[in-house]
Amino acid sequence: MSDKIKDLNLIIIFIIIIFGTFLMNIVVEDTAVSKSERKALQQFPEISVKTIKDKSFMNKFETYTSDQFVGRDAYRKLKAFTVFNIFRHSDNNDIYIVDGQASKYVSKINESAINNAIKGYNHVYDTLLKNSSNVYFSIIPDKNYFIAKENGYPSIDYEELVKRFNDNLNSEIKYINLFDSLNINDYYTTDIHWRQEKINDVVKKLAEEMNFETGNIDYTENVLEGFYGVYYGQSALPLDSEDLIYYTSDEFDGVTVKVLNENYSAQGVTKFDEADMYNLEKYTGTDPYDVYLHGPKQLIVIENKNASSNKELVIFRDSYTSSLAPLLVESYAKITLVDLRYIANTFINEEMIEFKGNQDVLILNSIDVLNSGTLKFFDENNMMIK
Repeated sequence: MSDKIKDLNLIIIFIIIIFGTFLMNIVVEDTAVSKSERKALQQFPEISVKTIKDKSFMNKFETYTSDQFVGRDAYRKLKAFTVFNIFRHSDNNDIYIVDGQASKYVSKINESAINNAIKGYNHVYDTLLKNSSNVYFSIIPDKNYFIAKENGYPSIDYEELVKRFNDNLNSEIKYINLFDSLNINDYYTTDIHWRQEKINDVVKKLAEEMNFETGNIDYTENVLEGFYGVYYGQSALPLDSEDLIYYTSDEFDGVTVKVLNENYSAQGVTKFDEADMYNLEKYTGTDPYDVYLHGPKQLIVIENKNASSNKELVIFRDSYTSSLAPLLVESYAKITLVDLRYIANTFINEEMIEFKGNQDVLILNSIDVLNSGTLKFFDENNMMIK
């Protein structure tokens, strides 16, 4: 075969690949969500004189072509494999792996986010909790606390972070240190969250500091196989799956769970919808961790008529508490979970939560949330606190 024919064949193959890929991207239906990356994908942007003039069309179109490219996941995996195994980079998309544990490093404290959380929770105390005698706060360490610094990855100053809260939160709010009650094996290897079956020491620490009884019921371990956490998709690496374990007990027969209906203020809409402790349908959804208490919700009320006391607990929480709360129902007759990422503090009224003063109140957030700026607080004029 002559060189000319070889060159012609190469050109034809190249054209087939280019136009074939182009046609596939036109024919294949767009995807709304990337389950591996756990994010919504850009849809084809609106074309108008306005969007062309302000360049928003081109900006969104560039994202659209990247998000909807045929074989996107395969290319992401190829890129990750090349970065780690050929170029020998220590991370991909800021995600690194140490002894099978995947984590996303954070290099510095987000000053504005931390200051906002401190000001916001002080405002919550002054407006909602000033008559409460048992108010506590605690910080859930991220995985980087256990593995980043000693393995040469960037790490924030955790002592400084805790000191910042201790020095600036209202002095009536008591700090509970959970850092010593956890280790790296208490977290999922492919996810940010702790494992429900591994946080007994956390429950014991809270019980000791908040003076409630625990450890009086037997749990049954229920196993869901094939769990992949958020870092599996973000890293695009062939990480092994693991088991998601959730606890049940005969004692849960006396437990009711109610979730705030987001549209309850509308005429004819109930304020709370009854729900189960665990939602197994969520396991095949975008975030399997949402099995615990149905995932992100504005407000959840859990009541247990068989609790060991008539005490009540209010937790200002994030997603970590979804797997913690079921382990506290034996100790409290009523637990109210409030997520200020999804409900404004000014929106909370006595119909939702009656702050009686004798309740236990726990402000419990992870470093992931505190340092991200996703918590939002508002003053009496509904102006965001900054």
